[in-house]
Amino acid sequence: MILRSEVCVTRHAIGPVRSARRARTLLFLAGSFPASVLPIAWPHPAHAQVVQLWSHQAAFGDASGVVAMGDTLMFVCNNEDEHLRLYARYPASSCASNVYSFNARPDLGATGSDLTADLESAVKVIDANGTRIYWLGGLDNTKNGNLRPNRNRVFATLVSGDGSGTPPYTLGYVGRYDKLRDDILAWDINNLHGLGANYFGLAASAALGVSSQQNDGFNVEGLTLAPDGTTAYIGFRAPLVNGAGPTTPTSPRTHALIIPLLNLPALVTGNPTPGPGAAQLGAPILLPLGSRGVRSIDHTYPGQYLITAGPTNTVSDPPVAPLDFRLFTWSGNPLNPPAERSTAFDATYSPEGCMLPNTVLGDQTIVQFVNDDGGGNGCWRSMNCHVGQVAPLDVPFRQGSSIGVRFSLPPAPNPARDKVSFSVTSPGEQWVDVTIHDLEGRRLATLWSGDLPAGEHRFSWQAALLENGRRRAGLYWVRLRARGVSESRPFALMP
Repeated sequence: MILRSEVCVTRHAIGPVRSARRARTLLFLAGSFPASVLPIAWPHPAHAQVVQLWSHQAAFGDASGVVAMGDTLMFVCNNEDEHLRLYARYPASSCASNVYSFNARPDLGATGSDLTADLESAVKVIDANGTRIYWLGGLDNTKNGNLRPNRNRVFATLVSGDGSGTPPYTLGYVGRYDKLRDDILAWDINNLHGLGANYFGLAASAALGVSSQQNDGFNVEGLTLAPDGTTAYIGFRAPLVNGAGPTTPTSPRTHALIIPLLNLPALVTGNPTPGPGAAQLGAPILLPLGSRGVRSIDHTYPGQYLITAGPTNTVSDPPVAPLDFRLFTWSGNPLNPPAERSTAFDATYSPEGCMLPNTVLGDQTIVQFVNDDGGGNGCWRSMNCHVGQVAPLDVPFRQGSSIGVRFSLPPAPNPARDKVSFSVTSPGEQWVDVTIHDLEGRRLATLWSGDLPAGEHRFSWQAALLENGRRRAGLYWVRLRARGVSESRPFALMP
């Protein structure tokens, strides 16, 4: 049972940061609790949003990714070893031990003196192959800028058990891919996204000597499924990128980067799958998260997303934007901007994994986070939080059907200097809406809205001139909507 309370916990209740990490306490703030566990009275300043707190045992005292297994259990990874541990989500003791652990390191083929995979994120997929959990390394350099190829792995484990046995679930190794970082860099270097070679400057971000924990570094911390249920979204903590054009050494870095991975299940069937070149990557998504990166991205029914956004480096104390953690809700549609929630975290919290209830997200929704406590103290925390007030999410978009209205020709040329054209095919006369949007989701033009006759139809859009006589360079989207269909295609305008 999830205990709910309006009482809040902050660092002021248990002293400075390191004291909070050493406390290793279990806290029940409402409802019934075991007679052996006494409720503790904490001060509760109004800005805090943590409503319940638990602690769990692990060798390095941190948690970087989590997958819920029903309502009472969770698989957790950390970035210091490759032990995938199963815990009770709401344990009845402080610094609770795991109930099962699987050591994936022998299967990952690590070499050299530093064997860690820097596991940062995970996502569960249930399909004809059973229940699999995909685990992703940070793809990053060290804080000092040293290269660590062992961190470039994505691998899968097969879940066995129904939650009733001893242990309730077990894991078996499936396969891995070691060249995802290489493929992402080639995607940008070789203009495979169509925006221009080195548009995001990823090769420079991942270069030897560049720290992973800076705005122009390279570090992945988010992994989830797109609304189609098969594509994976890879969320970057760093680099932050330019939201209005190419990312250069002098351009502002304001947006978080998400790259769709189109073939995640097929990518990890080998041991390892041969590469580089095996990963299929889609059109990039740029999200304004208040100059923060993605620290976790998670989805729930009916395809709504909660993004845990945080700084590329450490949180300030007291937290001051953008050096703080904030929550954003999002529809999963690249055309819809995320909405910032009111939830705030004290400096003692570094939420890096999230478990959502199978409900629509609202201001009273309670979600559970796992925390990267760090410090090697052998205990880390999880906590329940309210999502925080904001306007409701838009209804998530649905993927189009190949037999319905569709793009028969994508936007071209891509990139373009001033004019872009594309074609839409309809199998029969029906209502169709064709619009142009900027990166923030604002509608710039309506090319068609009404009944569209059967057949193929050609559309063009001429970008408007700015006051200086130039056109605004950057990433744009053409959106096609019909009954039961919503699809988007990206294109770029050059300066």
